[in-house]
Amino acid sequence: MRTLLPAFWVLAACTEAADPSVHRSRPGGPPADDSGLGDTAADTAGDDTAEADDDTGAGELDAEVLPSGSCAFDYADRFGGPPPPPSPQRGPHTRKELVGSGQIAYAEPLPSGHERRKTRSGDLDMPSYDDDMPLFDRAYGWAGTRCFELPQGAVWLDEAGAYDLYRRIAERTTGVPMEVASGVRTVLGVRGAFPGTFTWNGNTPDLFDDTLVLLWRDADGKHVIEVPVNTDTGAHDFGDESSSSLRANRRYHHEGGVHRGSYDALTIGEWGYHTIDDTNGNGHLDSDRNGWLPPHAGEDYERVGGGHNIHVASVDGPWEDARVQNWSAGCQTIPGMANWEAFITEAWPGSGEPVNYFLVDARDIDPDAFGPACTPDGTSACAFWVESFPFSDARTTAAAPASAWDGYNCSAADESGAEWVYRFTLDEASTLRVEVESAPGVDVDVHLLDAADPDACLTRDDLEFTYAIEPGRYFLVADTYVSDGVELAGEFELRVTLE
Repeated sequence: MRTLLPAFWVLAACTEAADPSVHRSRPGGPPADDSGLGDTAADTAGDDTAEADDDTGAGELDAEVLPSGSCAFDYADRFGGPPPPPSPQRGPHTRKELVGSGQIAYAEPLPSGHERRKTRSGDLDMPSYDDDMPLFDRAYGWAGTRCFELPQGAVWLDEAGAYDLYRRIAERTTGVPMEVASGVRTVLGVRGAFPGTFTWNGNTPDLFDDTLVLLWRDADGKHVIEVPVNTDTGAHDFGDESSSSLRANRRYHHEGGVHRGSYDALTIGEWGYHTIDDTNGNGHLDSDRNGWLPPHAGEDYERVGGGHNIHVASVDGPWEDARVQNWSAGCQTIPGMANWEAFITEAWPGSGEPVNYFLVDARDIDPDAFGPACTPDGTSACAFWVESFPFSDARTTAAAPASAWDGYNCSAADESGAEWVYRFTLDEASTLRVEVESAPGVDVDVHLLDAADPDACLTRDDLEFTYAIEPGRYFLVADTYVSDGVELAGEFELRVTLE
C-alpha cells in the first residue's frame, strides 16, 4: 500500500552563571505562521534569503508507509529490550522555590588539551578527549532517504522532508516559531526516543537514549544531522541539590560559549528557569511522570536552575553500552568525540551568537506534527487552543465530549465527571491566574497540567488559583466533581489572565 502523507515534513548545572537575558514571549496557540507545512506551494528551501514568514514548506511528499510499520531498528535488542512498566504512583507535584540555583556540579574530567579548528563561523576550540566511540550512522551526510517510525507507520524521507518533520515537531509542541533564515542553526532534543523514532522508550537512567537534531538551511537546501544524546542527569552522586534536568516542551536560548572555561560548546544564555530534580536519588524524574517509586523515599521537586550546556561526553563505544555517569549533572551530552565533532563543527554559531534549543518529551509531541491538524473539540487528544490572553469561555460539562480523566495527582478529589480540555503555550515566565465560576448546583473544578496526562497536574482549585508559570506547553482542564456518586455537571465560565 502506498500513502501520500502531507509534507510536514534536537541541561542541571554544568557551567558558570550567565547574566540573565530578556526574551519576550508569544503566548497562545501554535505559531501564527504555520509555515505552509502540508500545503502545495513551491518550496523555498534553496533560497538563502528566505525568512520564516515566507518558507512555504515542501508541498506534497510521496512517502511510502511501510507495511510492517517499522524501520527494523534494533534499538530494543541493543539496549536490552523495553524497560519495565513504571510502578503506579499518584502524589502531589512538589515545587520547592530556592533563592539561587544551588551548587553547580562540575564532575566530568576536563580534557588534557585543546585543538583549534577553522569553521565557517570562525575558530573553534575542540577538546582533546580520546575515546573509541564510532560516528553514529545518522550523523553522516545524507545520501537519498532515511527511515522514520511515525505513529501512523514507518516512512522514508529525504533530508528536506526530515527537516520539515523536525521543524513541525518543534513548533507545534512548543508554540514557538523556528527561525529559518539562511545559515541560522536550530537544535531540537527529543527526550525518551531513539533517533528516527518518536515513541517513548522509557528514558532509562544513565543511557544516551535520547535524540539531538541540528537543523539549518542555506543555498543548497535544508540540512539535518541526528546524533544520540542524554538530556537528563547521569547516575552519579553530585551532591545535595546539585543536579537537575531541563523541563521539556519549551524553547531555551543557547549561544556559542565556553564550557567550564575549557572548550567551545553551546552554553545556555538564561538563568533562573525551573528545572526538575531527582531529589530522592532513585535515578528517575518522578515529577516528570516516570512514576518510579523506591529504592529511596520522598519526591522529586522543581527548583531554580542554570548552566545546562550542550557538550561532549568522552565515552567509549558502542553507543548502547556507554553510560552517562558524571558526564552530566543535567547538561545535554553527546557521546564520543566523533559525534561531538560532527555536531559542533556545523552547530557552532560563533562566539556569543545565539542558537535556539527546543526540547520536547516524546510523549508530548503534538499529534498535529505528524499530519493534518485536528479540529479542536475540547478532548485531551484535540484540546481547544487558548490563542491569546485574557481568555474566557462559557460551556456546560453536561455536553462535554469525554469523561476520560477521573482523578489527578495534585488532588484526591473525585473528578470522574465529564471534562473540557484547553491548551496553550508560553515563551516567557509569567503569573497565570485562572478562575472558574459554576452555576448553582454545579461543581466544576479547574486543573493546570504540563502534559496531556492527569498525573502531570501542577495545581488545581474549585474556584481560582494563581501560578508562577514557566515557558512551555500547558493544559487547563475544567472537570466535573462527583459527590457521593452524583455528577455535579452543568454550566460554568472559565477566565484566564496573565500578569
